[in-house]
Amino acid sequence: MALTENKGKEKVHILVVEDSPTQAVKLEYLLTEHGYAVSVTGNGREALEFLKGVKPDLIISDIIMPFMDGYELCRAVRADSTLSGIPVILLTSLSDPEEVINGLQCGADNFITKPYNEQFILSHIAQIIANRQFRQTGIAEQGIDIYHAGKTYHITSNRFQIIDLLLSTFENAIQKNRELDEVNKELLAVHDQLKKTNAELLQLNLELDKRVADRTAEIERKSEEIKTISRQLWQAEKLATIGELAASIAHELNNPLATVSLRLESLTDQMPEDDPRLRELNIIGQEAERMAKLVATLLQTSRRNQPQISTVNACEEIDNTLELIHFHLHKYNVKVIREFAPDVPNIHADRQQLRQLFLNLFTNAGDAMQSGGTLTVRAYVQEAEGRELRAESKGKGDEKFGGVSLKESETTSNLQPATQNRFVVIEVADTGVGIPPELLSKVIEPFFTTKPEGKGTGLGLSICRRIVQDHKGTIEIISNHEIPSGTIVRIALPVAGPSASSRNLYED
Repeated sequence: MALTENKGKEKVHILVVEDSPTQAVKLEYLLTEHGYAVSVTGNGREALEFLKGVKPDLIISDIIMPFMDGYELCRAVRADSTLSGIPVILLTSLSDPEEVINGLQCGADNFITKPYNEQFILSHIAQIIANRQFRQTGIAEQGIDIYHAGKTYHITSNRFQIIDLLLSTFENAIQKNRELDEVNKELLAVHDQLKKTNAELLQLNLELDKRVADRTAEIERKSEEIKTISRQLWQAEKLATIGELAASIAHELNNPLATVSLRLESLTDQMPEDDPRLRELNIIGQEAERMAKLVATLLQTSRRNQPQISTVNACEEIDNTLELIHFHLHKYNVKVIREFAPDVPNIHADRQQLRQLFLNLFTNAGDAMQSGGTLTVRAYVQEAEGRELRAESKGKGDEKFGGVSLKESETTSNLQPATQNRFVVIEVADTGVGIPPELLSKVIEPFFTTKPEGKGTGLGLSICRRIVQDHKGTIEIISNHEIPSGTIVRIALPVAGPSASSRNLYED
């Protein structure tokens, strides 16, 4: 390594012996910045060549170097009477107690641990320079023997050097402990920061999970809305088909029905009042009238005309409709039970549509009990709890109804707002065969029927649904197919007027 000399006038001159160029430049820069004159050699051999011409005030040497290490250099300096007074600092890792003993044997004055703290090495240099005169005037003493690890080491250094070297070793240990404490504090700070960061990440993960869950729920909700709109569009297309079909049906049925009605009227006029056949002809006339109303209702449904609203007593209309369908129910041996709560209020409704609604429900109930059964019709008042159009199914052992919910579509009507959100609830319960769960969500769709071919059009419940919607009400279908306990259709229509006359529970 090339020799570098930087000695200023009246400056303390320090020789640095270091084989690492990086470490040498670093130490040279530090010492120069603090007013020292610095020379640098790359190993012990180069240092001895340099010392032949120049005597520095202090030697700082690394221990492990090529050609000649720091211990050999220190011995050579102490062996030369012209150099023995120069203090020597050895740079070491202090990884082994033998290094301290080797330092004592070779006559080193001080140890500094690598990597070193800059202020620490500067303070030691200043201390050694300040105490040079004591070393130079000290009296030579006899050597001492030190026993360590089964070996005896003879130390020829004077007592001052021994104490100084041991103290420097102790100071280095303390300094390293301080540095370890600082590192430990830094590690604790990093650990605390990591804990804080982890907590923040955990919170962010929780927030992200919540956002994902909220977004997923929103997507699911939108998906359900799309499905609902798709169903409504599909039903609208079906109803458009009904509209086209209705005009043709009206022309095809109205004329034959008019002929039947006229012939019946002519026959009944010619028969005495006590003729037993008169009752049968009257029933035929009622059925013909019902068919005419069905055609009119089909036309009204397809054209979406505004209902003719008036104040209606729902219980009376139920009675009238049950009387109209009496023969149909009697044919199937169906027993009718009326359960009307006292003071059931009036409602605002289209009377003809309301009768059509009840007629369809009672007819379906009768068709479901062809082997006999019981039809229970209830009427009572209930506070509003929701505005859903639902179809539900109850399975064996279930405690709650489950099924399919169909969102009620927006409709236009000239109905007045419901009074205090109260509803007249009409329940039509039969003890028939019920509806299979897989078909329950479809029964209210146009043209869907579970009846044999030729026995039903699939429009009955669809028309009921349209009538209920036009009256700002709700319709709910509850059915149990596993145990033959039948079906309940629950209609809720807004209250709009004073209560009707009281009715007690009675059987028919």
